[in-house]
Amino acid sequence: MEEKKEVHKERNREKLANTDWAMAEFYATWYPHCKCMQPIVEEFKKSMKGVLEVVQVDVDQESALANFYTIDAVPTFILMRKGEQLWKQSGELTLKKLGKAVKDFKS
Repeated sequence: MEEKKEVHKERNREKLANTDWAMAEFYATWYPHCKCMQPIVEEFKKSMKGVLEVVQVDVDQESALANFYTIDAVPTFILMRKGEQLWKQSGELTLKKLGKAVKDFKS
């Protein structure tokens, strides 16, 4: 089980560093605002299929990655292109706001 977690962590690190377009969601499973965001993030994933990779990072499981991206609040969303941070926002967001962030930078 521990080996599987390490593979997952490495895959997330790799995706965020190298994927052409990615949106990272840093979250905590126990935090109410993150729980509220879960259905919105799932819908966002569906709507962005083929446009960008949505990478979900549990800050409790991947604290080193959260520290690397200076995550001090959850949920936090970061739009990246090939590892470069283009946009960062913390707190509950609407599907429209997440989509607008992508549209503003990809246009």
